Amino acid sequence: MISKKLVAASILAAMGTSAHAIGFKAGEWEMDISGSVNAYYNTTSCDNAGAAADGALGVCGGTATGQDRTSIQNGLLPGFIIFSASTTQAGYDLKAVISIDPGTTFTGAGTGTSGQLVGDQRRVFLQFGNATMGTIKAGRDIGLFGQNAILNDMSLLAVGGGSGFNGALNTTLGSIGAGYIYTEFQPQITYTAPAIGNLSLSAGVFQPKTPRGEADSPGLQALASYSLGDTGKIWGALVNQGRDTLPDDPATAGNNAQSDIAGYEVGAALNFGNLGLVGNYYTGEGLGTTLIGFGGADLQGLERDSDGYLVQATYKVGNTKFGINYGASTLDATSNDAAIMLDETSQMVLGVYHNLTPSLTIAGEYITREEQYRFAPAGTPKGEENTIAVGAILFF
Repeated sequence: MISKKLVAASILAAMGTSAHAIGFKAGEWEMDISGSVNAYYNTTSCDNAGAAADGALGVCGGTATGQDRTSIQNGLLPGFIIFSASTTQAGYDLKAVISIDPGTTFTGAGTGTSGQLVGDQRRVFLQFGNATMGTIKAGRDIGLFGQNAILNDMSLLAVGGGSGFNGALNTTLGSIGAGYIYTEFQPQITYTAPAIGNLSLSAGVFQPKTPRGEADSPGLQALASYSLGDTGKIWGALVNQGRDTLPDDPATAGNNAQSDIAGYEVGAALNFGNLGLVGNYYTGEGLGTTLIGFGGADLQGLERDSDGYLVQATYKVGNTKFGINYGASTLDATSNDAAIMLDETSQMVLGVYHNLTPSLTIAGEYITREEQYRFAPAGTPKGEENTIAVGAILFF
């Protein structure tokens, strides 16, 4: 069975926390390096690419109806290497984290040696505190809202949806946009209180989202988690941000509407021997779909309601885990909406994940994803894609 250290790496890497895979002392500082590399062969059948609709990414990246696609690319996790430094000074625990998170694909692929590596820098933050005062984090790291949904998605070590974009994104989507909102890696200043028994509380201010408008106040997020020990945990999270449409935006026709982003989620991850169960539900106004605020308001700035859920079951047999999950995200129209827009995205994943060694996991998934539209002209098909993904992920 894969070691606890490397299981932690797969989850904590997304949270900017080193798994102490490689460590050494530099004066009073503990230096750690950890990382991961993965690659998946994906073959995607695009029965219909879907329509260009508000709030929709489009399955298969908007390719023509019936076009199949093949890619070799990262899964839901990018490749990454994380550098961290920690020490204790004057009674305070100090830490700094920097990561580099490259993809496997070159932009301009198919044009010889032209193009550049797709990638990003997800984590660059400092934190300080102690057991009495709690911990303050400042910089760029994983968000609070939507965090537990993606970290408990079984496709975190594999692919999920989005392989049809053929590496145009740094990663695939897992169940992002088809069950939960992507937490993203966001500039933030957050505070985590000292633990109250099994209860953990975090809250912070975040760089505001500004789709279709100006944001004159920071975003706010909060997360509460309650540990059930070996049985798992339950959680709840909030997100809120004020947002105004621009007064001189022609699309608002002089309607400087208030268009806030507000939402909450609740979820649980439970373990019963070899059986694992996960459920997550979110809802909000102006929250949108896929990304925080994406598609959350109409052209006049009025908020759209949205919600979604993900349910998942896994079962371990020796070093192999079998899993199935299903999720759906919906986006409601306002009284102003008349143009074609996304209505619902749904997805089912069947997966097999085998720990070949303590550092290496071999995975295979079958994924089916659909987008349905509102106000679509007669004869406009829903977007459909079916993917088979096979590959491996290595941690160090």
